[in-house]
Amino acid sequence: MNRKVEERLPQIVEERLQEAYESIRKGEIKQVGKRRSSYRKWMGVAAALVLVVSVPSAVYAAVSYFQKNTQQQADSLIYEFELNYELIPGEYQVTPGYLPEGISDQGAGKYYGEGDDWITVMPIYTMAELEKANKEIVVDNIDKVEHTVLSGMEADVILFKEAEKYRRDTCLFLFNEREGYVLNIIAGYTMSKEEVLQFADSLSVVRIGDGGYATEQDKTERIKEEEAARRAGQEGENQEEALRQTGVPSDKIFGVGEELYTYGGALGYKVTDYQFLKSLEGFAREDFFDYARFDGWLHEDKTLRPYKRQHYSKDGKLLSEEETAQEILRVDVEISCYDDQWEGLPLGEAELGLELVYMDRTKDGAYTWAQDYYEAVPSEEYSLQMDNSAVYVNVASHTEGEDRKDFFFRDMKKGETISYTLLFVVDKDRKEDFLLGVIGTNSSIWQGESMTVEEMQSELEGYIRL
Repeated sequence: MNRKVEERLPQIVEERLQEAYESIRKGEIKQVGKRRSSYRKWMGVAAALVLVVSVPSAVYAAVSYFQKNTQQQADSLIYEFELNYELIPGEYQVTPGYLPEGISDQGAGKYYGEGDDWITVMPIYTMAELEKANKEIVVDNIDKVEHTVLSGMEADVILFKEAEKYRRDTCLFLFNEREGYVLNIIAGYTMSKEEVLQFADSLSVVRIGDGGYATEQDKTERIKEEEAARRAGQEGENQEEALRQTGVPSDKIFGVGEELYTYGGALGYKVTDYQFLKSLEGFAREDFFDYARFDGWLHEDKTLRPYKRQHYSKDGKLLSEEETAQEILRVDVEISCYDDQWEGLPLGEAELGLELVYMDRTKDGAYTWAQDYYEAVPSEEYSLQMDNSAVYVNVASHTEGEDRKDFFFRDMKKGETISYTLLFVVDKDRKEDFLLGVIGTNSSIWQGESMTVEEMQSELEGYIRL
């Protein structure tokens, strides 16, 4: 068809047609001949089907925008769609009629509450979007699927493997083949399933305009852009891998008592002393960024409890899981401001925080950036090593209310030097595996798409070795 389908079914035809489809969904047509009591029901269905055959093909096409086929392979769920190209794709607006208590509308399909309570209506899979996704939606790590009806639509509630251990979100798909869209709803782990289902069963979906499939020229341009991005990404990965093979230049590593300069020499950082400690005893609660993070992780003597940790390869493969002991690292730092201008601009507030940067060794013995990584099992609700950053600083000036987000920043004047202490939480078996870096520096290691290995190394500010 080269024009929009504008015809509407007469009301009586529409009613009969829906009766027929309802019977097909319920499997009643398959019962013909098995029971005499099905005779009258089948006759009504047959009459409706005759009406379907007798209406214009364009009107019949309007009944279904797509057909869905579902396959489950191992732990992957695959939805495949056969699209009806005789129909015009739509654009839609989704409005919930019910919000769980404490959840508020943030716009753009996002509904937030306290903590990890949230619900998101993902961008709608219109017919055009389904085509762009190669007419396929794939969901991995499936445990099982519950089939139901929500807001008058066929719906699947996805249950993931080890959902409680990994704090996996709730995922729902709602399919509307008669209006031409698929809804994907995701909710945070802490949301009750009943509340999420009630939300999903209250939706009003209105078509607000027409969309359109990508033209052949659009597709050609998209393929070119994707290919260019893929090549650039591959080149970047190759450069970054070459950087890892080479490692950190020795003149970019500073020892205790040596000064690391950043921002073109405007700021200097020097570690004057450090010590691994068993306990937080003696450190003031108000100097911690968020002391509540330690709830449940301290013994009475303020030593740290162990936590359950997982070790992953660089490609995300789980290598091991073990209970891990922790210690406190105290680092004494001296920061000096040599210039309050950097590249002609005001320097702004100085970053007091350092970060633990985990390293491996190259075949030549140089430090290089580790690609494997460690994470707490999500069910541990553990956040003491968040971003490998400090948990304590004893010279904070941003300590109240919203201002606390800048806890690790401080205004400095030219010629000023400040001495302070940072505390970190570290795994006992990884005390030799890191260097210290100034947060916000050394970002050149991610610029493989635009820099050579030599340029990335040259742009490094450097690291401090304890």
